[in-house]
Amino acid sequence: MTGRLPPRADAGAGRPRPRRPGGDMKRVLAMLAALLAAALLALPPLAATRVHALDDDEYGGYAADTLTIKVGYFGGPYYEKAVFGLEELWAMDVRCLDYTFIDNMPAVVIDHVAGVPLEELTAAAGIDVGSVQSFNFWTNDKDGAYYTSLTKSFLIDTPRYCYYSLPDNFDYDEGEGSSYAVADAERVPTLIALADDWNRSLAGASFGSDYLNLNTNTRFRLIFGQTDAYTRTASNSAKWVHMIEVTLGGAPTLAMDSSVLELEVGSRFRSEAYVSAADPLIAANAQIEWSSSDEGVAVVDSGGEILVTGEGSATITASIGGASASVLVNGSAGEGPAGLGAPAGADAADAADTADAADTADAADATDATDAADTADAADAAGDEAAPSEEPEAVTIAREISVLNRAEALSEDGLGGVQNWRDSEMAAGAVELPVIYEDSPAALLAALAALAAFALGGAFRLAKYSKETA
Repeated sequence: MTGRLPPRADAGAGRPRPRRPGGDMKRVLAMLAALLAAALLALPPLAATRVHALDDDEYGGYAADTLTIKVGYFGGPYYEKAVFGLEELWAMDVRCLDYTFIDNMPAVVIDHVAGVPLEELTAAAGIDVGSVQSFNFWTNDKDGAYYTSLTKSFLIDTPRYCYYSLPDNFDYDEGEGSSYAVADAERVPTLIALADDWNRSLAGASFGSDYLNLNTNTRFRLIFGQTDAYTRTASNSAKWVHMIEVTLGGAPTLAMDSSVLELEVGSRFRSEAYVSAADPLIAANAQIEWSSSDEGVAVVDSGGEILVTGEGSATITASIGGASASVLVNGSAGEGPAGLGAPAGADAADAADTADAADTADAADATDATDAADTADAADAAGDEAAPSEEPEAVTIAREISVLNRAEALSEDGLGGVQNWRDSEMAAGAVELPVIYEDSPAALLAALAALAAFALGGAFRLAKYSKETA
């Protein structure tokens, strides 16, 4: 007979006693705690976001080593005039002067400065200071646009002062100096500081300085004096300047070598347009745009070469920025390898045999040839404008100030922008702040999700174990 073996008489004698549920619970919780600790150790470091790192004046990471000067008219383009290195700047006429400011606390600031006058720096770059309208200051802490734009009138032409009596005569409740604050004033120029010592001042503060222990962390810094004892100008003192765009007043002008051209169909003529600008670099790099009013009569290429394609009249216009000049082309019947003007391209040799003007290809002699060909009557009929006998000055000084162009870019008092993070100035003894990190919400949610998964898993195992031991 097959079947189960009969149980041993002592089968239950050695059976272990059931464990108490309370002890099992403690062991399960201890296991869960160990698993959670291991999981936290295994997780990658939480992502962090840098939210604060800079002390206003003690941080030197933005200090510039070169200072670039560019020149142009309002709206650009701006052309590089000079790039000054530290050695070049220190070899200039460096001034050691004192300056006072009122910051946003409000409180009085004393700054001991070693720097180069902005006016002299502009001249050293080869720019006529008398033609300047404004300055755009580009700083290393702002990308994509200049930090502030200030007029020449505000920075250079306006008398500015250091008020040595301001610290002892400043009303901190009213936020301004008394009438005695401006009693002991010394006129100071606007500087580009190579080094300075910026300190908030209290009554009785000393102005004494040997200018040997200056700070270069804010290099290069725009420094200018005060005009009164109440305006808060400290935050307009741009620091970490690495480039200055010098904006000239007015605009470039254009002049053509001819006002009227009598050309035969099929002929070519290279017209010349002369750019006059307050700076020779602008005139030399000007990109002139050419156009024709009727391409069925005449077409023109990017170099000013005119091709007469049909009978009739067309106006050829040269333009740059807001300036333009034009020449009237009267296409007449007939054919010829070149008209009465200066030939262009491969037709130059043929034109030398057919026109007296082919002795040279420049526009001035071309105009003389036109006169020699008895076409001056056509010029008189178009407005009695005689073509110049020689090339006009390529560079002239434009001194008219275009106030309309600057109306939207500058405020009425000439002040530009203010660095927004400079709502208050740091104390003299301030030190660099540590980097503060803020936990990323996504990483925190991931960590919480992992902990929740472990907790649910442990609870499930605990319920299952409790059911099996019940």
